[in-house]
Amino acid sequence: MAEPTSTAGTFAGYKLALFSLPIITSLIAFWLGLRFVPLRGDDPRNDLLGRVLACLVSSFVMGVPALVLLMQHWPGIFDAGVRLAYLAQLPAIAGFFVITGCVFVVSSIPGPWIMAAVFLWLKRSEGKTITEMAQDVRDDINGLRRPATGSTKTTADPAQEPKP
Repeated sequence: MAEPTSTAGTFAGYKLALFSLPIITSLIAFWLGLRFVPLRGDDPRNDLLGRVLACLVSSFVMGVPALVLLMQHWPGIFDAGVRLAYLAQLPAIAGFFVITGCVFVVSSIPGPWIMAAVFLWLKRSEGKTITEMAQDVRDDINGLRRPATGSTKTTADPAQEPKP
């Protein structure tokens, strides 16, 4: 025998999904980050705190410009959020908050990775002078500009060369 359902129960499911989606996405992203880069064994509490703070800072530093670009280039996404809130029988602003919450969650993902890269670079450059660090950066940039070994050089068209 099927369990009787009501329209109110169906919309309660929409409300649950509407408000839990950003939280669930954030937890999955944070869990994946911990799976790929486990906490440091010597100081896990400070490492966890640093990652959470890096997520927050990254969310605001990268999330606000991402939200502005989303508003400019794809304003229909906010109409979809309003329609979702309407289906859930919530105020229209709830749809706006779901969209912005997802943008902030996605933009918080690179925060711990950027923080880890900066601290790794600082650890590697410990004991070096500023000129040695600048030379390392210059060497890294030049290494990125070099063509791959084994590539063939093409001859330039003399008509496109700049004239003195």
